[in-house]
Amino acid sequence: MRKWQVVVGLVIVAVGLGAFAQQRLGWVGPIYTELAESLKEGFRAYYLRTFGEEIEITFVKPGGWPVCVDKVRLWGGQPDADVFLGAGAPAHELLQDLGLIVPYQPQGWDAIPAEWGGMLVKDPEYYWTCFAPWLVTNIYNEKVMGKLRLPVPATWEDLLDPVYRGNIVHTLPYASGTMHETVEIILQTMGEEEGWAYLRYLAANLARFSTGSTDTLQIVARGEVPIGIAQPQMNAMAARKDGYPVAALVPDKTIMVPEAAALLAGAPNEENAKIFLDWLYSPEGQMYVLMGAYFPARTDISLSAWAAEGVEMAEHALGALGVDNFWDLEVELIEYDLDLAKERWDEVNRTYEMEIYRKWGELRNTLALIEEVEGEVEAARALGKDVTAAEAKLAEARTLFGQGEYAAARLLALEARNLLVQG
Repeated sequence: MRKWQVVVGLVIVAVGLGAFAQQRLGWVGPIYTELAESLKEGFRAYYLRTFGEEIEITFVKPGGWPVCVDKVRLWGGQPDADVFLGAGAPAHELLQDLGLIVPYQPQGWDAIPAEWGGMLVKDPEYYWTCFAPWLVTNIYNEKVMGKLRLPVPATWEDLLDPVYRGNIVHTLPYASGTMHETVEIILQTMGEEEGWAYLRYLAANLARFSTGSTDTLQIVARGEVPIGIAQPQMNAMAARKDGYPVAALVPDKTIMVPEAAALLAGAPNEENAKIFLDWLYSPEGQMYVLMGAYFPARTDISLSAWAAEGVEMAEHALGALGVDNFWDLEVELIEYDLDLAKERWDEVNRTYEMEIYRKWGELRNTLALIEEVEGEVEAARALGKDVTAAEAKLAEARTLFGQGEYAAARLLALEARNLLVQG
């Protein structure tokens, strides 16, 4: 074959491939599938209408916030996606510190508040911006709670009542950003020592660990376990829309999560990513956020006006929030230290997994033994025996349990039992 024939052939192939070239956009993040599908539908239509071209959108969801952050870390500045879509402020702050997201001020940025209740809603240097705010809540199945004659737990302390043992489900902080934030709520309001002790006692009341926030929602919606911990506020709304008797409970200590988006450093389709971000914060983009069962973030949105226009999800959002715009809610938030949450991100995930999740069986057995001996102490007291020394041993055993010293706690409980026998 002559050289000119080879050149002509390559040109023809190149032209042929060009005819099939398509605009592309990639997302990575922990948003729910319903929202991803809604945003895909809306943005594809917008892109075709605006630019006269189809756009191919890929969505990578390896897991919850922490898993998605680790995915971007592994890419190391050469990502297979363009936009980090979803997760709250700590995840984005961590990616910012690592140089894995870059600043971009989308159109519509001014319609998003700078802060709310003392919490940051968007980064002042444009690294990330909230597109869907929500509160960290707990949920419960109204029908099952009624059948079991269980009171609705109003506070975090209520959840430690033994009446709820085997009636609670949640996931690991590594599997869910919402659970990670819940752990931070506990640690920041109670202090580290008391907070980790609380989390151990809460784990003793679990029926099981779920695989993630979505799994927790489904378990509660199906009525398998009546109470779910660490849920995005909109989850109860989505469940009720689907006909499940699920209600949200805003606990006594909570935070607002600014579900945010950011432009990834090294994005292979940077221009399309910027176009998407501009659209996401527009009234149209926010409409598709709502249709994906999330609350929109613009301050100028009226849910009642959208409901009047026939937007079905606006009715459900009004019912869930009780106000016309998320920012009209009146909720007392904790004083949240974002820098602290970011700094100990990995440490919190690792500590929970190694000291609570992986020792869950030992944890439950230890507390069961302590409670059993406490019952024996009460019986001995009723018989007129001196139980002072045994009570002191049990008090020390509970302290050690809260510190994760399960074996030592069991030994003290057994020593307390021996004192009763000797007495």
